[in-house]
Amino acid sequence: MYNKAIVNAICANHMYEYFIVNHSFEVIQFSEDIVKYCDKDIFNAPNLILFDLVPELVGMEKDLADILQDQKEDLFIPLVFKDPDYYINIRVHRGVDFQTLIILFENITEVIKIQHDSQQINHENLLLLTQIERKNKQLEAYNQEMQKLVKHEVAKNREKQQMVELQMRHAQMGEMIAMITHQWKQPLSAIHALGTLLKVKFALGKLTQKMFSEKMDNLLLQVTHMNQTVNDFQQFFTPSKVRSNFELNATISSVLSLIETEFSIHNIHIRFKKMPKIYLKGYENEYKQVILSILQNAKDALKVSKQKEKMITIETMQKNSYALVTIEDNAGGIPKEMLGHIFDQYVTSKEKGSGLGLYIAKSVIENNMQGKLWVENNKLGAKFYIEV
Repeated sequence: MYNKAIVNAICANHMYEYFIVNHSFEVIQFSEDIVKYCDKDIFNAPNLILFDLVPELVGMEKDLADILQDQKEDLFIPLVFKDPDYYINIRVHRGVDFQTLIILFENITEVIKIQHDSQQINHENLLLLTQIERKNKQLEAYNQEMQKLVKHEVAKNREKQQMVELQMRHAQMGEMIAMITHQWKQPLSAIHALGTLLKVKFALGKLTQKMFSEKMDNLLLQVTHMNQTVNDFQQFFTPSKVRSNFELNATISSVLSLIETEFSIHNIHIRFKKMPKIYLKGYENEYKQVILSILQNAKDALKVSKQKEKMITIETMQKNSYALVTIEDNAGGIPKEMLGHIFDQYVTSKEKGSGLGLYIAKSVIENNMQGKLWVENNKLGAKFYIEV
């Protein structure tokens, strides 16, 4: 073992503290003031291992072994900060006996403080510029990634929106087919009655030319009405590909012609108050589906309403350069807790509702036709406003 007094004197003269360790990295000797640089109590521990006291050397076992075996001269670790406020350089040398290592701790705190005071502004500016450059690179990479994500999400949302609209269109087609079935019952009954009458009159020899002509005209009129219903149905579900000018009252009337029988079955009266000739530009068939969605919601609410006289009032008016349509029912209104969310996707007050109709209606009016769609409760029920 080294003469401790001599080693202490040398190290004190050069402002060093030290450890001496054997080939197993066990501490066999140390300076008295070394404790201030250690991460562990060195006076009460039975076995002192270098790496427990100086964690900065963890992972450098091979370098230390190379120094012991004379394959490497020394090891230098500069500017190590030790609590509470020390800066040190760590140097590792091989002992003269080739069996030990000397780990020297040079206190450079004062030197660092002087350098820090003189260079602080430059260092801060350099650090700031470096951070700004790094942040700019990170921001640029983030923006590029976000653009990719946005494009991906927009594509996904567009596909999802198309699927939602398709689902809603199919649901509306099912409801419309049911309405057309009711719509056709009356003319089919009339055609059957006319055909039976003509057959009986002919069998009895009482079929005159005049009667035949009149009854056939009536029969053809019923067929024409049924054919017009089919044509309206076909056009109704053909998406408008381009914006066009259309007359508002005629558009709403075409919707009413398809649903009047169904609504009358449920004793729902529709009153249509219209200003003469209002034209607007947009997608007519999509606009029809908006009207249908709102009317269907009103019908569903009125079906469960206890109101004796079930009424829907549609009114059209010109408001500056906008065409305004209001659809008002007397079904009691929308529950207050749902009023602010009635146009949200999958939100519905109906027991078996999909929550898609009003969501798509708002999307069509506000996104596709740059208009506004909103709803308010009045004394008797709900009142929808469509402004385009």
